[in-house]
Amino acid sequence: APVQAQVNAEALRPDPLGAGWSRSVEGSLALATGNVDVLDVGGAARVQLQTVRPGPVPFLRQRGLVAVSARYAARADAAYVDQAFAHARWTAMWWPRVGSDVFAQYQHNQFLRLRGRAIAGVGVRAELVHRAALLVWAGSGYMFEHDRIAVAPGAADPPTSAEHRSTSYLTARLALAEGRLLVQHTAYAQPRLDAPADVRVLDELEVLARVTTVFAFGATLGVLYDSAPPTAVESTDVRLLSTVRATF
Repeated sequence: APVQAQVNAEALRPDPLGAGWSRSVEGSLALATGNVDVLDVGGAARVQLQTVRPGPVPFLRQRGLVAVSARYAARADAAYVDQAFAHARWTAMWWPRVGSDVFAQYQHNQFLRLRGRAIAGVGVRAELVHRAALLVWAGSGYMFEHDRIAVAPGAADPPTSAEHRSTSYLTARLALAEGRLLVQHTAYAQPRLDAPADVRVLDELEVLARVTTVFAFGATLGVLYDSAPPTAVESTDVRLLSTVRATF
């Protein structure tokens, strides 16, 4: 998925309730030479181990995952995308529909003036709808965030900051054509606890078409809003990215 200053930890997975180990890799590439020289390359990888409660539609019991992603793009040898992140999360469903999340994350995004952002947090997770064709789940919790900013010339932004935020999300996943076409929508809101008007919102729509049990083609449309970005950074980003995915 596109790497932004917010990251969708609930990214679409072909088999979200499969037990055992799973691994996936994704890649994107755009290359043009001649009148316009463009290079845009990105990749992501995910490793996950989970256990489930048996049933017609299994309920998640525990899940541990590590996800990494990076993207670099340049035009005429001048970079305009340079970003990466790493995310680790442990989800424990103490009851079939209610559980907890513990997570940590580190990322950078040069063109949002984000030299580095370290995050750690905990939260509660709930399964709202649990059917083979439709899954809906939500979560809410607390996170601590430490940012290092590349301050714009002449700006009064602090180069570092430490913030306490709440983080809440809602995800709906729809499986069509006997699971060969998957559609997932996730919305995040992350206001500062001491200044609720300072809020970040991420809205992401993902579509994945499974060609085989291993390979799939997908597209992701993401809208990112930050009510208080660093000076010289726009408050809203809209990104559309296509990918090829292999899941084992």
